[in-house]
Amino acid sequence: MLRTAMGRTRSWLRERPLLVPRPGRAWYVSALMLALLAAGAGTQIAVAEITALPADAALRVEDTVITEQQLADRVQAFKALYGVQRPDDPAAVERFDRDAAKAVAVSEILERAAQDEGIVIPEKATQDELDRLVADAYPAGRDDFITRLGQVGLSEPEVLAEIRRQLTNSRLFDQVTRDVPETTDADVQQAYDARRDEMVDPEKRHVRNIVVGSEAEARQTLDRLNTGEDFAAVARDVSLDRSTKDKGGDLGTAVREQLDPRYADEAFRVSPNSFFGPLETQHGWNVGQVLAVTPAVPLSLDQVRDPLRQKLTAERKLDRWNAWLGGRIQAAGVEYAPHYRPADPDVPPVDLPR
Repeated sequence: MLRTAMGRTRSWLRERPLLVPRPGRAWYVSALMLALLAAGAGTQIAVAEITALPADAALRVEDTVITEQQLADRVQAFKALYGVQRPDDPAAVERFDRDAAKAVAVSEILERAAQDEGIVIPEKATQDELDRLVADAYPAGRDDFITRLGQVGLSEPEVLAEIRRQLTNSRLFDQVTRDVPETTDADVQQAYDARRDEMVDPEKRHVRNIVVGSEAEARQTLDRLNTGEDFAAVARDVSLDRSTKDKGGDLGTAVREQLDPRYADEAFRVSPNSFFGPLETQHGWNVGQVLAVTPAVPLSLDQVRDPLRQKLTAERKLDRWNAWLGGRIQAAGVEYAPHYRPADPDVPPVDLPR
C-alpha cells in the first residue's frame, strides 16, 4: 500500500511524525543519519572519570558517557520527531540498538567538529526554520503544533535544539565538501551510458485497495468483488483505511518503490482490472485491484541531464563527507558496551528504520 497514504487505521496523531524536513533542505539528514543529533537535547550527560565504562553506559566518546537511558530517550524523541519505529523482531532490535548507538556517537563527534570549525547558528535562523517547518506541517496553525508537542512529550526548546544541530551539520557538510570538483558534461554522458538501465520513467500502477481486520473478512470481501459488486461501493462499506475509504479505496497511480514491498509484489504481478489478495501487511488484511498499467519508458540524456548531474555531484560530496567522517570516527576511539557495539564502528552510519 502507499506508504504515504495508507496505514491510517490507527490514530493519526500517534502515527504522524512531529516534523518532516523538506528534502531540499535536509537530504543529508536521511543519508547520513544526522537527524538524531539533538533527539536527547536537555538530558544530563555524565563526564567519565574512570577508564572502564560504567555499568549503565551504552557508549563513550572521549570524555562523554551516554547511558542506556539517555540513548533510549534519544531514540524515543527521534520517533516523535520523525516517525522512527523500533522493530519488534528480536534480531532486528539488536541491529537497531547498535545502529542507534553508533548514530548518537557520531552526533557527539560532529558536534565537536562543528565547535572546532567555529560554526555557530544564530537563534533567529533556528527559529525561522522551525516556523517554516511548522507552516508546512501544520496548516491549522501553531496551536496545532503546540498541542502535538504535548502529545509526544517534547518541548519546543528540544525541537529547536534538534533543528539547530541539523543546520550546524548542514554548514559543516558544506565546509567539508566545498572543494569537490564540479560535474562536467562528459561526466554526465559517461554516467548515462553506464547507468542506462536506470534511466527510465518506471512502470506505474493505478491501484485501489480495501483494508479489513482479518483474513476471513478479506476473503469475504474478495468473494463480493468476484461476484460483481462494485469495488468502490465495497470499499466504502467495509474498508478500515480512513484515508481512502471515502474515495472508494482509490490509491492513485504509484511506482513500485512507493508501495509496501509485499504489497508491491502482488500489485505489480497481476494484469489490469485484476484483483489480488488477501494479503496481510502491518496495517491489516488487504484486497486490491489494478485499474491500469503505465509501462516503463526509457529516458533520453536530455531528459535526465540536470537531475543526473545533481545526483553525481551529491554522490561525490557524500563520498568526500564519508571519508572525512570515517577519519573523525576512527580518531575519536568510541567505546561501546557489548550490546551496543556496531559490527563496523569506524564506518559512517546508515539510516535507522523509519
